[in-house]
Amino acid sequence: MAQKTIQKEFSSEGIKTLSIKDDAIFKITVHASEEKSIKLSVHISGEHSENVIVEENITENTLSLKTDFSPFFLPEDDKLAAHKVMAVEVDLTIPQTISLEIKSKLAAVTAEGRIYELAVSIENGACVLTNFMGNAHLKTTDGNIWVRATSTVSGQATSTHGTVENKLWGNGKFFVEAESINGDISLLQTE
Repeated sequence: MAQKTIQKEFSSEGIKTLSIKDDAIFKITVHASEEKSIKLSVHISGEHSENVIVEENITENTLSLKTDFSPFFLPEDDKLAAHKVMAVEVDLTIPQTISLEIKSKLAAVTAEGRIYELAVSIENGACVLTNFMGNAHLKTTDGNIWVRATSTVSGQATSTHGTVENKLWGNGKFFVEAESINGDISLLQTE
């Protein structure tokens, strides 16, 4: 199976928000860092991986990233096209001072550390935050949400058809709001 890795680094100077809106990504891993740069590693495997590119756009202090096919690539129209699966994984290291927004139908999101402001809106994947400190708004349709946060974080959770466990009470400096339709939610404190 064909594989490709794309690595990029961006200065965070002037960037307040990093936005990823991409339905092709199946896994996003985020590491918060004290470094000043944004580091991106995209691992693509599948039939057309060599034709995948990462598009970046900066407007009004927001760096937007998404995957796409190179401009001159035309996928063949064959009967097996639906069976040609491509897997895209994103590994991201971001400064603790910027906000991150992720929107995807497919992706599972894992994040660790201090993130200034985190907004996740996903459908099927799970959202897992470990050793988390910051404000977050987490929404899933079917995916579970699991947060293990520092003592400075309080939280609220609602799931229409899933179970909810919330151990983040009180008036923390930061706030996590978690919502799901069918997923289970656990908001726990780091031990």
